[in-house]
Amino acid sequence: MKAFKTDSKIAVFLVFLFAAGLIPIFLAGSYGYPSADDYGFSAYSYIAWTDTHSVWQTLKGAWTTVVERWYGWQGTFSSIFLMALQPGIWGMYGLVPLIMIGALSLSTLYFFHTIFIRIIHVRPAVFIGTSMLYLLFAVQCMVDKTQGFFWYNGAAHYMLPHSAALFLCALCIKLLTEDNKRVFRLVMACLLAVFVGGSNYVTALIAAVLFVTAAGLLLLYKKGGKCRVLALPFFLFLAAFLLNALAPGNAVRQEEMLVRPGVVKSILLSFYYCVEYVVDIWFNWAYVLFVLALLPFLWEAVRALGRRISYRMPLVVFFYSYCVLSAMFTPSLFATGDVGGGRIFNIIFLDSMLLVMLNLFYCMGWLYRRLEKFRGTDKDAEQEEVSADVGNADKEAQRQSCFERKEVRWYLAGVLCFGIFAGAMYMKVNPDYFTSTSALHSLVTGEAAAYGAETEERDMLLREAQAHGEKKVTIPRLTVHPYLLFWSDIEEGAEDWTNKSMARYYRRDAVSGVTR
Repeated sequence: MKAFKTDSKIAVFLVFLFAAGLIPIFLAGSYGYPSADDYGFSAYSYIAWTDTHSVWQTLKGAWTTVVERWYGWQGTFSSIFLMALQPGIWGMYGLVPLIMIGALSLSTLYFFHTIFIRIIHVRPAVFIGTSMLYLLFAVQCMVDKTQGFFWYNGAAHYMLPHSAALFLCALCIKLLTEDNKRVFRLVMACLLAVFVGGSNYVTALIAAVLFVTAAGLLLLYKKGGKCRVLALPFFLFLAAFLLNALAPGNAVRQEEMLVRPGVVKSILLSFYYCVEYVVDIWFNWAYVLFVLALLPFLWEAVRALGRRISYRMPLVVFFYSYCVLSAMFTPSLFATGDVGGGRIFNIIFLDSMLLVMLNLFYCMGWLYRRLEKFRGTDKDAEQEEVSADVGNADKEAQRQSCFERKEVRWYLAGVLCFGIFAGAMYMKVNPDYFTSTSALHSLVTGEAAAYGAETEERDMLLREAQAHGEKKVTIPRLTVHPYLLFWSDIEEGAEDWTNKSMARYYRRDAVSGVTR
């Protein structure tokens, strides 16, 4: 067990770091409150719950919302159903960060476990360390933290389908590579395929691309018979996606979009915006730190996989990754003429990290094989590779873990020092740079509690007006706007859509805002 000391300690440290960072996030999230579309999408469900306290009636209210929106605004029926069930209905809006980060974490761990443990057969510490690095960077450096973890409507439409897509990918891989639990996995894959097909168009489009890619690879490597395994999930996904895309409400919404570039121009613009956002805007010192910290873990994965992959086409993998990532910008450009907002950027950012990991792994594998040939150790390496049948690395190979080398330890210590130094500087200048420090800042300064008090006061005023039969209500506008918790507020006039959504939720004729 001595050989595993270093990577195990690193994995434990990363788990502790990730868990510790969640504490201020969840504490700040407890002061969260519904806003904007939260009210509009969940009005039927909230009214059903307050009138009957019946779960069934609440679900019927959510279904009513799905039908109404499908005909009148958008076809994303699975996302709408979730948005209609925002936790504020039951007075538990503070659970939103737990729901979103929990879904992201569980799906990532399940996906990475499938890849690193079931397929590559790395040691558990390598799998845990890689997963924690990804989740640390994803949670702390999310593009739009509010829409990613704190505002339910935006997060439910993108983060939850993204998580479902990760589960779906992992299940499809297991269906192709393992024979146990096939019926259960097939049923779950079918359910998730329908959900993803009925969700946002970015996630649905990438799911379609991955289905086609999987079929193409199976045919290329003369394993076309296995395509039958994915046939049912794919056709159910396709049916759900068509039901989504052909909804009458999409045409209604498109009438409000004055600038639409068309299919060809949207695709060309996607390639441009992919470079602009991923390379120019998002690739900063924190992204570099993420890459540097990953290298030893990915090297261990390459060594564990051994000679089972030739790594002959790194440029093809890179070009494919670029096309996939660019495709994620296309739906928004085609539908609205705009590159998209924070909630869309969030899932593109998450997938960019996965694709960066894929390309790093592939390039390191290419280097590993070239080094083998240069040293003339091709035959020796074949004897040391991990057994694909039993999944246990050769003991001698385990003792040669790169984490036990002094140079790698110094390298990781340097990466850690760089991260502490750069992170401290950025946190000092901008506390909102990281999600945890932003949450901690809101808690320490009292703005989170003040925001919670103001939103609770408004809720009480609206409930009292409802009890007394007041049809038109005036409530104070918010004066505290915490970076993570605040998404939007009502306007002074009652005609703004945010005011109308709130009035509908509380069953008032009009809700107006007044500046304190």
